[in-house]
Amino acid sequence: MRPATVAALFVWLAPVAGCGESEPLLPAQMRVATGDGQTAPIGAVLPEPLAVTVLDAGGQPLRGVRVDWRASGGDRLTPLAATTDATGRARAIWMLGTVSGARSAQATVPGIEPAVFTALAEAVPDETPPFDTPTGLDFATYEGSHQVVHPDFVATPGRAAGPPLHLAITPYPFGDARYENPSLFEGTRPDAWSLSPGTPNPVVVPDQGYLSDPDLVYLPEQDELWLYYRQVTGDNIVRLTRSHDGRQWSTPVEVVRAPNHQIVSPSVVRRAPGDWWMFAVNSGPVGCSAASTTVEVRRSADGLHWGPASATALGQAGLWPWHLDVQWIPTRQVFWAVYNAKEAGSCTTPAVYLAESPDGRAWDVVTHPVLTKGVVPALQDIVYRTTFEYQPAADAITFWFSGARFENGRYVWGAVVERRHRADVFVPPGVFDEPRLPPAPAPLEDWP
Repeated sequence: MRPATVAALFVWLAPVAGCGESEPLLPAQMRVATGDGQTAPIGAVLPEPLAVTVLDAGGQPLRGVRVDWRASGGDRLTPLAATTDATGRARAIWMLGTVSGARSAQATVPGIEPAVFTALAEAVPDETPPFDTPTGLDFATYEGSHQVVHPDFVATPGRAAGPPLHLAITPYPFGDARYENPSLFEGTRPDAWSLSPGTPNPVVVPDQGYLSDPDLVYLPEQDELWLYYRQVTGDNIVRLTRSHDGRQWSTPVEVVRAPNHQIVSPSVVRRAPGDWWMFAVNSGPVGCSAASTTVEVRRSADGLHWGPASATALGQAGLWPWHLDVQWIPTRQVFWAVYNAKEAGSCTTPAVYLAESPDGRAWDVVTHPVLTKGVVPALQDIVYRTTFEYQPAADAITFWFSGARFENGRYVWGAVVERRHRADVFVPPGVFDEPRLPPAPAPLEDWP
């Protein structure tokens, strides 16, 4: 796509009755009409053209307005006409490039906010890792233990440099929170992670208290990774640091604060530019030993300034969300949440569940757990924070689980990856008996 040409723009009314002069009308807003959120294979044309409507200050459509179209990477946008028609509409055909994953395009008119479209390019499904085969993961943690917790995944399709897959995770040697500092690993496969040259390890360290709960967001328009994480002092503080390359990171800034332990496991979702969501667990002052928890959501227009928390209906009888990862699934137009569930008064979570919601507030929980403790030897006694990626072309979900086994009087922490068919995860009620969840061999005196 050639760079957009900026042009001065005036749209003229017909002469006013009784006056020989005409008055200019300027575009005041542009709206997405059709074509947002489509999916097609890499290299294909999206099924429906993109369309915007250009309006004046009175909300009336404007004819003859030039609209420029831009797409990133190797994608191409071809306008169907140079200017808007009598209904104020302009249209373009979007051909996807050869890189799979989410992407965005813009329709622009000088002087007003652009209209932003998103699309998903599906790759040919691969078999890495194989289905239904939990695979242990190894991380070169900075303190040498290779023990980890709190994974969070993000892909960066279309980037010019660097591996396309990223996993933030925190070391947690035998439950020692002093080392629980967010670290970033990269790769080209979901089952092999390494540190690229020049990558800081860890990314951040605390000036007081301890850190935990990293969460990654990728902004394709800015080609930036945003890393949110939680600092625990007398309060829960959510901080943000940003990077273009995963090597140089900005000075962290505080974005949200609440008393302990009212912001646990913040999970940030950028559904579209200007449409940000932060989900987090509020467990009250006692943390994971609380009798119950509440999942809350905050909203933002920029990922920096967040509104007040409001409660959602995520949970099930007798089990309460503890750590969670929430994602917007554009091809299905729903939120998915994956979370480890705690029993009243306990920190040793025995199962991971999945739920979905069209609005981020009312949730339907899949009653059969995604994973229970003991299914994987490395996660024999605790299953903990889990992250995931949905692959529409294969209709498959890749999970990265964390958890622990009890060995020689202490917990040893680790992570595994497993790829599952979506139909095998969204199990209808009654298909399987609910698993027995025996108590853990020892309590968690401190919890990650």
